Amino acid sequence: MQSDDSGKASSDELARILALSEKFDEDVLCLLKAGWSTSTQRVSISMAYCKAAIEHAISQRVLIEAGLHGTALSLIRLHFEAVVRAAWSLQGAKDEWVEKFCRPVRDGDFSEPQMGPPIPAMLDAIKQYAPDAAREFARLNETTKVMHSFVHGGAHLVVHALRGYPRDKLVAVMMNRNLLTLQLTNVIVIGSQMPNLRGSVGKLGAVHAACMPPLGRV
Repeated sequence: MQSDDSGKASSDELARILALSEKFDEDVLCLLKAGWSTSTQRVSISMAYCKAAIEHAISQRVLIEAGLHGTALSLIRLHFEAVVRAAWSLQGAKDEWVEKFCRPVRDGDFSEPQMGPPIPAMLDAIKQYAPDAAREFARLNETTKVMHSFVHGGAHLVVHALRGYPRDKLVAVMMNRNLLTLQLTNVIVIGSQMPNLRGSVGKLGAVHAACMPPLGRV
């Protein structure tokens, strides 16, 4: 059983990480605004995924602050997939896929014009031009597989609804969320094609290191 002192310490640490994460989110939103581009269909798709990923990330933080942990945890998988799709659509997707994805859909037709490939196939494509990013995505993919349970109503969702979710684990969730969002900023910078934004990722990582996972741990 967790002591009162350790429980308070975990709650204090979570509050600290949430506050630092909010400042990080503000800077990421500023970067997205500065780098926003719809210069081509490909870039437009990637930027849209970037925006969606940031929305998922912010929603996780807000929901955890509100104590709605189960819903926040279900967004981890959505956040991860949006980040990977942002990276893949920018540089890994073939022109044929981009063209099919952008085909108009008739009014009243709710079918997708073209779906993307499974995550492993996207990671294989990303590996061709960004092996370090692909390796990190693959590692995070392993850690987020359990979140399918929260998305699809599995046993983990039921257990955590009954027991709650430990504060120290929520701290780790937020730190990994921040690391994934930091990787997303690299996609924003590349997609923007703005020379003045080069170096932004490193600066953000340095400024917000206190809310990232300790070096060598995810």
